[in-house]
Amino acid sequence: MLGLVVVVAAVAALIVRDIYHQQPSAGAAGTGSPPGASSVPGSGRPGPTTVAYAQDFANYPQHAQVLEVLQGYFNAINDKRYDEWVSVVTPSLAAEQTEQAFRNGYKSTHDGSIYIYRVDSAPEGGARVLLSFTSVQAQSDAPQNFPHTCIHWQVVVPLAWSEKAQQYQVDAGITGSSPQKQAC
Repeated sequence: MLGLVVVVAAVAALIVRDIYHQQPSAGAAGTGSPPGASSVPGSGRPGPTTVAYAQDFANYPQHAQVLEVLQGYFNAINDKRYDEWVSVVTPSLAAEQTEQAFRNGYKSTHDGSIYIYRVDSAPEGGARVLLSFTSVQAQSDAPQNFPHTCIHWQVVVPLAWSEKAQQYQVDAGITGSSPQKQAC
């Protein structure tokens, strides 16, 4: 049953990506073109670290809050700042990764070419964000099942609304557990 859910989620993400892939409007702050050309294969550079987004995302009512948490999430990884990472993830996700595991997991990782295609509302005030990004890392630090120094990721990132923090937080869960990836 769980396998079926994962397959359905992956297929749905691909369909949503194809249906809603839009070129952003020229001149809109924060928008840009989808990644791909901005990361140079073999260069060791993943592209810009500022989160860019499609016009569809810009129309989402809480886009500024979502953008802020995702920019904080990627900044924390790129800057190797566990304290900042913990501030933008749910307590349940933080409990899954100790500071040492965070440092070991991201020690050579640098993410860029981050692009938000769209966001959809989720139960209990949450959201699901369809985005892509490029990560570069030492081959020894790459995922064991995908040992590449440059990887283009397409993921659905689950966000939960935190009443305590009064902000969205990146959440754990099945939504983000089956990303699409390809070597660059």
